[in-house]
Amino acid sequence: MFVPIHLASISVIILLLIAVNHLYNTSNKKTATIMHYMLRLLYLAAIVSGGFSLGMQPVSLGSLFKVFLGMSSIGLIELYFMHKLKEDTPQFLPVILIIFLSLTIITGLLLPLGISVF
Repeated sequence: MFVPIHLASISVIILLLIAVNHLYNTSNKKTATIMHYMLRLLYLAAIVSGGFSLGMQPVSLGSLFKVFLGMSSIGLIELYFMHKLKEDTPQFLPVILIIFLSLTIITGLLLPLGISVF
């Protein structure tokens, strides 16, 4: 029941991440700030639905790794946007953000409650 909510919130988070980044780049800061708050609200939806989805399976090292990657991705997104607001984004931060988001998505798809490979 919570898995579709979790997947929908993650999909919208990725879309809003791209939109907010574009708005910050075009110096449309007021709209970007409003959408950034919407993004933060979706973080809560993803965390809560992910927590309920985690309760549907036995706790394993893989599921804890998924939690670690998800929370790290949220932290890196916020860190990236805070540097974006101050206009002093380090060059390595977007690369690390993309790597962590990719690892999070791949891990979420392959580990339990994800897509079955076999």
